[in-house]
Amino acid sequence: MLEQYEETTCPTMKLRGGYNIRLAGRPAGQICALTEPDVLLLPQRTRRLRFNKLLVKNGQSVRCGQALAVASGQFDLPLLSPMSGVVRLRVHRGHIQLDSLSAGPPQVPVSGDSPYGGQRQSLIDLGAWPYLFDAFDDSVPDPARPATAAIVATTRLEPFAGPRGDVLLNGSLDAFLRGLESLASLVEGSVYVAIPRTRSQLGMQLREQLVGRARIEAIDIPLRYPMDHFNVLARALGLGPRRGGGKGSTVWGVRTEGVLAIDQALHAHQPLLDRVVAVGGSAVREPIHVRSPLGYPIETLLAGRVSSEPRRVIDGGILNGETVGEQQLGVGAESGGLTVLLEPTRRELWGFVRTGLDRISYSNCFLSLLRPRYVERLTTALRGEHRPCIGCGFCEELCPAGIMPHLIHKLAYQDALEEIDRCAAHKCVGCGLCSYVCPAKLDLRREILDANEAIRRDLHATAATETEEVVG
Repeated sequence: MLEQYEETTCPTMKLRGGYNIRLAGRPAGQICALTEPDVLLLPQRTRRLRFNKLLVKNGQSVRCGQALAVASGQFDLPLLSPMSGVVRLRVHRGHIQLDSLSAGPPQVPVSGDSPYGGQRQSLIDLGAWPYLFDAFDDSVPDPARPATAAIVATTRLEPFAGPRGDVLLNGSLDAFLRGLESLASLVEGSVYVAIPRTRSQLGMQLREQLVGRARIEAIDIPLRYPMDHFNVLARALGLGPRRGGGKGSTVWGVRTEGVLAIDQALHAHQPLLDRVVAVGGSAVREPIHVRSPLGYPIETLLAGRVSSEPRRVIDGGILNGETVGEQQLGVGAESGGLTVLLEPTRRELWGFVRTGLDRISYSNCFLSLLRPRYVERLTTALRGEHRPCIGCGFCEELCPAGIMPHLIHKLAYQDALEEIDRCAAHKCVGCGLCSYVCPAKLDLRREILDANEAIRRDLHATAATETEEVVG
């Protein structure tokens, strides 16, 4: 797992909280190729995108790189065909199936006049725009909205949520630096490159390469989750969320793969038709990174690589990922990691008296504390039952936003939305650490997100309506 180094914060930032999650099943440090599939199953829905407007018909032959559908409510971002083939619709709900596959040079779309500008339109047409995030809410940024700055996270600290930055940068450092220069040309201010403070040769080499580059600045971050989170870094850098919404400026968040995607689109002028996917977790026999075309069947990808025991497949990491079901049969346009956990079917005998030699607890009450560099073989087992909050304060201690999840939990039971609003619940970044360390097994993350949604719907929306009526 990640090595522990001296924990220091960047001199230009003030970061608090965080925790280094140590789990078994970390993917290896190289990228493997996959065998050519018989069919591709492209999900029309990802975490942020809805490709709801079809551009093709059933039985139609399409070329590699051709747009199959667009997200009509999200700037017409396209879903590109990763290979040439024949379209099959209504075979799997929510998916576009391609069969009779063949390789070939990709089709490069040519757009006419664009309200977003040539470079931004190229990122949209070539499938690179979904690699960008609004730093404050993780949404897809509006191409028409100026960006005052960009934050680049070169590491991924949530286990198995996506490919590691060092794996992507090995052999691609020049492309990464070109992508940074292109990114700097797209934003009005600086590009902040977050590099973990480690003794790695790659990290030191990257810092050296960034010295003297205009409007590109390296910043050090502790090797603790979620110090790679765009919202956490934006606040620590004093970039602050925009006020009032509308067409104001924003801050972009980009990961290593996003910078490489920008370089591929703007310098190589090639569409993004594949993803590097991390495959890890306790149920994976040989955790690996794979380069997968979009739509590669997940069952085919995992075949022979995971345990035959009952398992749960998660798209993303254990804290923020979503269980893979019938709604996602293939690698999606935003897939970065597949976490596969063992799913026990039997109760653990006398589990309550075990000493915890094979478990990790933030409270340091288990014997695993005596095992240095120990990593846990996490499963989906709850290992006990939900209990009332004991007021331990662990959630508050680790919260990177500085809020009090245990207090919000108690207020949520009283439906005290105004009090929750005054507790600055809106600062929650959804990292999930509060739920992970809670000894009472409370899903504090979900409670806070639900409370914030209720506040937006019932308090702020009502206040806006009343103001409009007065003005009118």
